[in-house]
Amino acid sequence: MKLLIWLFLALFSIIFQTSVFDKLEIFEAKPDLLLILVVYANLDKKIYKGLAVALIGGIFADGFSGTIFGIQLICKQVDALVSQFLTRRLLVNEKFVKISIIAIVSLVDRVVLYSTSILLNQNMNTSLYLVRNTAIIILYNVIVSIILFRFFDYIFLLGDKIYKTCYTIKKKLRI
Repeated sequence: MKLLIWLFLALFSIIFQTSVFDKLEIFEAKPDLLLILVVYANLDKKIYKGLAVALIGGIFADGFSGTIFGIQLICKQVDALVSQFLTRRLLVNEKFVKISIIAIVSLVDRVVLYSTSILLNQNMNTSLYLVRNTAIIILYNVIVSIILFRFFDYIFLLGDKIYKTCYTIKKKLRI
């Protein structure tokens, strides 16, 4: 059941990011919902969740991006590893720590994205634009993550209730 929820959230994040948040750009920057989901998956310190979400989400993101296939996949795998490294060393129950992890992983994501774009000879803007854009994306990710972490918690709580209800119905039908 949880696997279906993770798949749903990954697909939801990509579709929502490419449709709704394309219209909500601030200075040509929009939040990275998949990055927030990858960090959320790593908060319980199980590395396979974060890497699996990053793998599935990276493939979806590359499919929707229209650029060279694999750039988002690489970035999200690095994001998963960095967030896993940070969550294993920090007390992640504090909201400030979660926000700090989002900010650090957002910065690493931008560095990896720009580095792979340079290596693959993609068109890049000026350095000043990239620095400003990175700062705005980090702030945007932090603000949106506060809302999305609550949304993700609610979705998993709802999924558990649905699972328990289905299990109870199945158990009653057997008797």
